[in-house]
Amino acid sequence: MNFQKWSTVFLVTAAATTWIACNNQPQETAQTTTTQDTVPAKPPVARPVHWGYEGESGPATWASLSPVYALCGEGKGQSPINIVKSETKGGATWKFDYKNTSLRIAHNEHMEDIVDNGHTIQVTVDEGSTFKFNNKTYHLKQFHFHTPSEHTLDGNHAPMEMHMVHQSDDGGFAVVAVMFKEGKVPNEDFAKIIANLPNAKGETKHVADANLDLKVHLPKDNFAYHYIGSLTTPPCTEGVQWLILREQVTLTADQIKAFASRIGPNNRPTQALNTRTVDVSDLKGTVTE
Repeated sequence: MNFQKWSTVFLVTAAATTWIACNNQPQETAQTTTTQDTVPAKPPVARPVHWGYEGESGPATWASLSPVYALCGEGKGQSPINIVKSETKGGATWKFDYKNTSLRIAHNEHMEDIVDNGHTIQVTVDEGSTFKFNNKTYHLKQFHFHTPSEHTLDGNHAPMEMHMVHQSDDGGFAVVAVMFKEGKVPNEDFAKIIANLPNAKGETKHVADANLDLKVHLPKDNFAYHYIGSLTTPPCTEGVQWLILREQVTLTADQIKAFASRIGPNNRPTQALNTRTVDVSDLKGTVTE
């Protein structure tokens, strides 16, 4: 083989060897390059777990069921509370502007939405009803029921309590609570709800022609107990404005039983007041006619 042919063979062989070497880099190097060009996956979001009112998932265990429920055990501003009747006056300004709504009613065994209290009969309202506290507007989202009552007055439970849940545009909560007592005369305002109560858990009804005037759910006496607390179900979010109307609404024993037979008992035990105070607000003249 002459020198020219040998040089050609050498160059071809060297080029081939270089190509093979460049295309046989360690696999880790290729993977590292790909990883650097990829946006890291977001960590999984902790989801709420099932909770209840009895046994291993009852209120005493809520804080241990999930890290997102920690406030249920560690919080210092929890609800409900025992209210000692007093005449301590508050300086807050309250104003209701409640409209009519069609009847959207559901029996929810458990819900994960923070504005919904599970294990209850819930009525979701049409938009437009508001509640104003110190010039901040809260929109009424829904109302639901607890049997027996969650709040107590001088240590005594009422047979039933209604929570009217409001939320502001910045995510804050305000709850107006109405307590019930037993009487002899049927309450016509709640007869529409009772007539359309779901028969099974998970069932939902929308009765468009069953129009509810939300103002009639409020008692005529405009005094209320006010304090700052929490949601009464997990995740037990604090900073909630609570207004417990002082006058109780009357239902017959059969009307109370219509609710209790489906949802009760579904009340969280009362929580320590700690350093909080409860005052009495005068709402006279603040309900929009």
